[in-house]
Amino acid sequence: MKNKILVLSTGLAMFSMFFGSGNLVFPILVGKMAEGHFGLASLGILLTGVVVPFLGILAMLLFNGNSNEFFSRLGKPALFWFPLIALSLMGPFGVLARCITVAHGAFRLIFADTPLWAFSIVTCAALFFLAIRKNRIVPILGTLLTPLLLLSLAAIVWFAIEGNSIPTESVVSGWGSLKEGLLQGYQTMDLLAAFFFSAFIIRHLREKNQGLPTFFKAALIGASLLAAIYFSLVLLGAMYAPMLHQVPPQEMFGFIAQKALGSAAVPIVCTAVILACMTTAVVLTSLFADFFRKEVVKDKISPSLSLVITLGIACLVSTLEFSGIAKILGPLMEIMYPALITLTLCNIAFKLWGWKQLKMPTAIAVVLKLISSAI
Repeated sequence: MKNKILVLSTGLAMFSMFFGSGNLVFPILVGKMAEGHFGLASLGILLTGVVVPFLGILAMLLFNGNSNEFFSRLGKPALFWFPLIALSLMGPFGVLARCITVAHGAFRLIFADTPLWAFSIVTCAALFFLAIRKNRIVPILGTLLTPLLLLSLAAIVWFAIEGNSIPTESVVSGWGSLKEGLLQGYQTMDLLAAFFFSAFIIRHLREKNQGLPTFFKAALIGASLLAAIYFSLVLLGAMYAPMLHQVPPQEMFGFIAQKALGSAAVPIVCTAVILACMTTAVVLTSLFADFFRKEVVKDKISPSLSLVITLGIACLVSTLEFSGIAKILGPLMEIMYPALITLTLCNIAFKLWGWKQLKMPTAIAVVLKLISSAI
């Protein structure tokens, strides 16, 4: 019985780790662009948004959660530059700023006239006080938030699908929809999250003297839950595509919620989205600020100043809005992700079967992606 509870709780923890702000946006975008081929579009985002990140957790588990050992196989410089680039993209230059824009999109459904710049300033001030105090509000919010989000999603999906017809496939080939799903899965950046966020799951399993069998059972729960939500959101994006043409990406989830549940339910759903973004944002803020202070400036500034710098950059980047940030992150992820996937697979093969090649396959993955992009 205890083992079943451990498997379930670990599976839910894996789901919570990957389900952030972008996960409410990109599946809907995929469905909107699927032209009826929502099945192929779903397959694409499930491969890069579910399978690949869970492979990342498996790789880190095989390395006992030791990120230094994991990245050192790329060479000593990678121990500094890889975390710096990854945490910058996950932090103020990318996902952290994106969290603010998604929260703003939900907030505007209640207070439509709120400008993004003002919301960003207030949000960053709140994030500063949450991060500097390091109190228990984040784990409390996270514990309460996951059930609230799941219930909200279930209600939205149920009422949004009821009475609506499944879109028919267009005469256009489904390859474009599959490719779009793959690329949007890159933008969730959950493989990067797996490298840095999976340590607590691995430590938890080690403390309970559990290994690969428990991991695979828990991963099946987390991955299945994430896959079901992704498929549902892709389907909703496809169903509501005609209505979403003029809706900004960060507001699509709230728009569908409003259509499905009515205006009375919107404040509850939007509050859940905002809290989800804030919880994720606090973690990303602390991660980047700590790395910047310790590794970049070598403890020459205070924790408070490091947070101010982190949030100041995030506030400025957030004014680019969701689409502007996506235009920056999208091309970078298209180039980086094949290399990251290759790195992950080679490190898994190294631990399981003694495969030693890493630098060459990773470099080849980058070159092939650059060539395919240029053609």
